[in-house]
Amino acid sequence: MERPELAEFRERVCTLARRDELDDVMVTVLDAFDAAGVECLVLKGPALARVLYTDGEHRGYIDVDLLVAPRDMQRARRELSQMGCINATKARGILDMAGSLHAETWVLRNEFSDGSGAMMIDLHWRLPGCDAPVDVAWDALVARRSRLEIRGRQVPVLDRAGLALHLATHAAAHGTQALKPMGDLARGIDRWPLEVWRSAARLAQDVQATSMLAAGLRLTPAGVALADSLELPAGDDVAWELRHRAARPRGTFHLDALAQAQTVRERAAVLRHALLPPAAWIRWEDARAARGPAHLLRAYVRHLRRAPRLAAGAWRYHRASRRAAAEPPRGED
Repeated sequence: MERPELAEFRERVCTLARRDELDDVMVTVLDAFDAAGVECLVLKGPALARVLYTDGEHRGYIDVDLLVAPRDMQRARRELSQMGCINATKARGILDMAGSLHAETWVLRNEFSDGSGAMMIDLHWRLPGCDAPVDVAWDALVARRSRLEIRGRQVPVLDRAGLALHLATHAAAHGTQALKPMGDLARGIDRWPLEVWRSAARLAQDVQATSMLAAGLRLTPAGVALADSLELPAGDDVAWELRHRAARPRGTFHLDALAQAQTVRERAAVLRHALLPPAAWIRWEDARAARGPAHLLRAYVRHLRRAPRLAAGAWRYHRASRRAAAEPPRGED
């Protein structure tokens, strides 16, 4: 049996090799985006590995995350398609219901891959928890742009205040069971001075992410103290969502979209998608549907049969969530 320290060393070597491959992909994509006039920021992995972690520490990452200027999303998609990437989100028939999506995943399988798996590139048009219009949020975030040298190239990333905000919102989006986001957040709280977090709080106001920042920080004892010193709100509504994440039933996003619809046509589109989703989505959810047209039809029938039960569960969850949001902040009458 291999000794634990050797197994850990082997895993680290493999992860570092994968990270180098991803950095090569990232630089190639950035070069293509620059040539096409696509403006973007590199998120999380490479920036955190170099800014937050110290010598002797290791932070791996498994994909390339890019925040793209909203006006440039179509050009970014076109460039990735020309590189041989496939939009996996679209291929699965996933649509953005009620603004629930903030990114789409593209898959690349070419000379960059060593056979260990496809390279994934996530195109983000917003950060989770940022409720400002996407163009407003982009302007505020890109104003915080910094640069790092990676593979001999100057790479645009968020500055420390932007990274701090993203640490907290990313942890809030994934919850306490996600070890890597929680570890990143703990390091950021411990290592970055209060002024960085004050700047992050000001940025959160600009992008309408104050509740998400507060909820993320309050996931740890040190973060609670930091949130209090920053005079951030309790964030009870977001905290309720975090506590009940595992109980969130399917269909909730459709219900949110239906509530947000402004016209009869918009409501009809939401209902049509809820009851008759794209065939690609049905095939992804029900493997039997891929066997042929008759099996696809049966899968649609099964989906329609369970729709009333899903709708009832989504409504109960939605009502409980709204009640939590309507409760007065702690400490108030």
